[in-house]
Amino acid sequence: MDNDYHDLGNSLQEKGRFDEAVAAYKKAIELNPNFSWSYHSLGDVLLKLEKWEEAVAAYKKAVELNPDFSWSYHNLGDALLKLRQWEEAAAAYRCEIALNSDFAWSFCNLGDALTKLKQWDEAIATYLKAIEIDGDLPGIYEKLGYALGQTESDLNLLLEQSQLQITPENWEFYLQLGENLAKYDRPKSAIIFYQALLTAMPSCGNASAELEELLQKQEKCVSVALEEDRALASSRATVAQKPDDCWSYYNLGAVLSHQKYWEEAAAAFFQAIEINPDSPWWFYYNLWEVFARQNKLDEVENFCREVVAAKPEAFWPYLNLGEALTRQGKIAEAIDFYRTVSYKQSFASIISKRTGILPVPQTDTGKMPAIQHRNLKPVKVPNFIIIGCQRCGTTSLYTYLAQHPQILTPIKKEMDFLSWHFDRGIDWYLAHFPPMPAGEQFLTGEASPSYFDSREAPERLYRLFPEAKLIVLLRNPVDRAISQFYRLTDLNWEARSLDRVISAEIERLNQNPEYIIGEEPGNYLARGRYIEFIKNWRTFFPREQLLILKSEDFYAGAATTVKQVLEFLDLPEYQLSEYQNANPGSYQPVNQSVRDWLRDYFRPYNQQLEEYLGRKLDW
Repeated sequence: MDNDYHDLGNSLQEKGRFDEAVAAYKKAIELNPNFSWSYHSLGDVLLKLEKWEEAVAAYKKAVELNPDFSWSYHNLGDALLKLRQWEEAAAAYRCEIALNSDFAWSFCNLGDALTKLKQWDEAIATYLKAIEIDGDLPGIYEKLGYALGQTESDLNLLLEQSQLQITPENWEFYLQLGENLAKYDRPKSAIIFYQALLTAMPSCGNASAELEELLQKQEKCVSVALEEDRALASSRATVAQKPDDCWSYYNLGAVLSHQKYWEEAAAAFFQAIEINPDSPWWFYYNLWEVFARQNKLDEVENFCREVVAAKPEAFWPYLNLGEALTRQGKIAEAIDFYRTVSYKQSFASIISKRTGILPVPQTDTGKMPAIQHRNLKPVKVPNFIIIGCQRCGTTSLYTYLAQHPQILTPIKKEMDFLSWHFDRGIDWYLAHFPPMPAGEQFLTGEASPSYFDSREAPERLYRLFPEAKLIVLLRNPVDRAISQFYRLTDLNWEARSLDRVISAEIERLNQNPEYIIGEEPGNYLARGRYIEFIKNWRTFFPREQLLILKSEDFYAGAATTVKQVLEFLDLPEYQLSEYQNANPGSYQPVNQSVRDWLRDYFRPYNQQLEEYLGRKLDW
């Protein structure tokens, strides 16, 4: 009978009915409390349910009843890692390795536990053993590189202690190890192995020559590594000087993430949010990428829920919570929060436009005025979209239009729905827009510069909103590329030099001209090849539905350009008292040789664009 329940548990687990499987295994244990396999299987399903403590208890009972089954030790270690019980996890993996020394993941996970315990030398030896068994383990070279960067011990001594001495028979293993470390952005660690190889085998003929050549190629990596060290030291010093400043922690997190110190980066980002939860953290994609990578999204979600509960009048915490939910795939819950904040903002905007009394700007206080009930209807379509291009004045134009008495704006300027987030669904997108008062003539629209250079966006937009009016701002692509680079540098999204990003992108585009990166830095050149994207948009939208503006004209006379846009939208003229740049950028003059380099690159694309549009751009 007990075996029947055990078999039932196995069947239920295979079908994904985990709660029922738990009940079946518990019944089998009740009938036969000395059958270790039922405890082990119970632990497996509890792991899938993320009930870590219960899983630990089940596996401990399994190894008590059968201390010779290695897999129970391994899974026990996994559960203990989730509970951050590093020493116990390390002990479990050691027991597993004593029984089965050929499983690479056991060494890798033991290395993770030892890294948490800051036992660097043993962690290095353990990671090396994992690589010896399986050099393709995900993330293994990053982990080894991190541990190597923390220890002050002699590598040759570590290799000797690990019984991994460099010999004529195994030197290729260490050569490949160095190459992989360099490949995974661990140049300093790669150099350590190259130098160790040369030290151990100074007269290895062809091998020495090859290694010398590799070392010469790594000279640039050394300078980059030194720059990274300085950047990290500077960020840590800033945090020490300003321990209550959220941006010092954000910048530290950004530097750490550039160097792939993911856990520390997540801790720094979380500290930033805790210090100032009323900031628009939803905007900082690198922060969310690190949280997702480190499985921290649920912690951020719980924190944002607490903030929203404590400050229901706040604005940005709703969007931060919406982002945390969205990133976890909890789209329906995110939509509820977006609709709540959209309703509040919409009502406040309507009142301000009626009375002429502007609400307190969200960017100044992060708060929303109190509201009353009103008959507002959900938006079904955006009337207009500023589709790009990046660093061409889209934020300023959007800001000026938002002040028009007949325009209500969404809760975010940029949703990037049609480019990067189409999988989130149309309901997620429309939840960002303001509900409209019945019977009144308001327009609404967004501005996502990522749409312009998205290959898929034109067809998606035409399929969903074929009547939408589209606005494009185009800037001299040389100035645009430089401005984008320094903007991303200011945000700590870009850590390379301008020369490096240009040469790297030219090489990448030569290999794959169609390749456009998503949210991460890049495409300083590709985004400036406007002709390719204009043709794509014209395939779906007629000339009269697409207003193409020159950024230089906009900068020289904002009022004139805004008047032109309002005529395009069939809205009455509206003059602002002043037209301030809403998203300025400042940087030192760029070397003329770099400008000439960029100008030569863009010249043929600019000529094609002028011919296609039938107008002179003078770029």
